[in-house]
Amino acid sequence: MAKTNLIAGLDIGSGKMTCIAAVRDEENNILQVVAGRSIPCRGLRASVVSDIQETSSAVRHLLNSIERESGHDIGLLSVGLRGAHLESFSNHGTYNISRMDKEITQEDMALAIENAKSMPIKNDNEIVNVLTQGYAIDKQRGITNPEGMEGSLLEVDVHITTGSATHINNLRKAIERAGYQMDDKLYSLVPLADTVLTQEEKEIGALILDLGGETMSVGIYIDGILKFSRDIPYGCDLITSDLSRLLHTSRQNAKEIKEKYGVSFPSFLDEEGEIPVPSLDGRSTHNIKKSYVLDIIQPRVEELMEQVAHVVETSGYKDFPVVGVVTGGGSLMPGITDHCVNLLGLKEVRCGTVPHDMIAGDNAFFDPTYSTAMSLVVYAAGANGYESYVGSSYEKEPVLGKIGKWFKGLDIFGG
Repeated sequence: MAKTNLIAGLDIGSGKMTCIAAVRDEENNILQVVAGRSIPCRGLRASVVSDIQETSSAVRHLLNSIERESGHDIGLLSVGLRGAHLESFSNHGTYNISRMDKEITQEDMALAIENAKSMPIKNDNEIVNVLTQGYAIDKQRGITNPEGMEGSLLEVDVHITTGSATHINNLRKAIERAGYQMDDKLYSLVPLADTVLTQEEKEIGALILDLGGETMSVGIYIDGILKFSRDIPYGCDLITSDLSRLLHTSRQNAKEIKEKYGVSFPSFLDEEGEIPVPSLDGRSTHNIKKSYVLDIIQPRVEELMEQVAHVVETSGYKDFPVVGVVTGGGSLMPGITDHCVNLLGLKEVRCGTVPHDMIAGDNAFFDPTYSTAMSLVVYAAGANGYESYVGSSYEKEPVLGKIGKWFKGLDIFGG
């Protein structure tokens, strides 16, 4: 296949992988999705590699199919990480400007960020993301970009995410064994929040909740800045397990019942009626009332929301979120937003997907299931134009500029 500017976003989910691939048409300034797919992976548990052979096989199958569908090789692979092994916290860094001219440069900013990163972390952990929250010059706060300004003391607040080096290296090995390279790794909540939340929501105070199968990711934005993030090791697969156990049917059947008939709030139960449930051995069926499915789902959803409420309560920012955005596969269940309003104390909650003005593609790819993979592509392509402090390195130019230079040496559609 021809060398191309194909960017792939790989979302490492709970027992599955989701990938979106896109190209940037520089002539029309459009980021266009050309392929996308989600597949199960038995080698992942709670977004962590449990079987490297199975994971590698799934990566090969998924990415090969993406390349066949698009007709191009993957030029850049951005991988989204999640899971309970990730930890996020804020820190403060300073740097004294001792030069006579006192004019702050990007190098000064980089050194302030490096000082903010110089803090003890767990022995097995490595830095995944470092995001700037704001600067101060000579104690004057509220500065977003100090480059070119004058001052003697430069301060910076950062939001740092670390993760288990063992888990990350196992994932990297699985991807490399499949014949690919992890070009970039990100805490998946970071690009997801930047694409799904509006700037107004970030400014007023927003909570983003990514409802996955075995994990839930929570982020809090205040004054346009990510102040808090956390992954919770529980997810919507617990609903599937409850249905499977109480309806005496297989997990696959329970999953299909959940997706077809499941609601989490009584007002969304359209009408009473019966639905067929295959037996565990598949040889017979029995009928149950729709309301019984609701009776199973609602308590579990409330329990999950209570876990989220506890995280928010102990975050130090419990009084700040005003609105909420729910995304991920779990957000598709009718009634989820009502539970968020009732149990999280938010004024308004909506389901969120990546906006069409950020990336073009078939409507099927704008399903919340693809939101993280889509956001990874948008982030990597630099559609937002923000600067990126990824891993342990400081990027001195916006991602858009960096990727744009890379594109110039490539054919847009592999011609």
